Amino acid sequence: MPRWFGRSRSRSGDTSGTSAESEILEPLGVSDDLRLAYGRTGDLKLLRGALQAAELGVEVYPVDDARHASALSSLCMLHRLSWERDRGSADLIKAVDYGRRAVDKSPPNDRELPRHMSSLATALQEVYDSTEDEESIDEAIALYRGCLDLMPAGRGKQGEERVGQESNLANSLLRKGRSSGDGDILNEAAEHARAALRDTPDDHPMHPVRLVNLGGVLLGLVQTGHPEHLGAAEDMYTRALREFPADHPVRPGVEESLITIKGLREQFGI
Repeated sequence: MPRWFGRSRSRSGDTSGTSAESEILEPLGVSDDLRLAYGRTGDLKLLRGALQAAELGVEVYPVDDARHASALSSLCMLHRLSWERDRGSADLIKAVDYGRRAVDKSPPNDRELPRHMSSLATALQEVYDSTEDEESIDEAIALYRGCLDLMPAGRGKQGEERVGQESNLANSLLRKGRSSGDGDILNEAAEHARAALRDTPDDHPMHPVRLVNLGGVLLGLVQTGHPEHLGAAEDMYTRALREFPADHPVRPGVEESLITIKGLREQFGI
């Protein structure tokens, strides 16, 4: 699942002061820190605190301040995290609403705009997973494409974030391609998944995830009538199993995919 767990760059745009106290009291910064802590611990109190701080940010930052859009985007992300935890439909509705508002209120040349677009796209992808609403996945795909258009290729943090958007786009295209059986869409998904894997170092914690993502796209191609990708799909999943820790929650799904591949080998006589 695509996520932004990094610290918001818009915190650096705070001109109200540079002391440690002003940083602590800055609502967006507090929300960011609580969200990151929630990501590490899963403590519901931290998630609720992050929501409250982001809500305060929407109130105190002027509409023409980039931090106003960032606070809205944080609410999009936080309500999506709440949805992932409790599956409350109201949270997913709020996530999409705040995401749209964040993109709409983002000022010209806002360097955080790709993040806002990504947060909205991820919420829309969740809508599709829950409802199979085609418009939601189409909009998510368009938003991820827009992120890539806005993010320059390069190294360092920017380059890493662009790779993440390549992977996000591949996953959305996989969803649409599987539901429609459209090989062209799945081939495009494979292109982006390969690009994301290519640009992810072997020792990066996301490397096994990127292997699984490409394996999933290739398996989707096999299941839509292209058995020539079966060996490559199996290789991706096998490599991912070697890289994931023994207690990683993704492992059972990867093992199940390998069982599926074994059955397909018997079916195709490969």
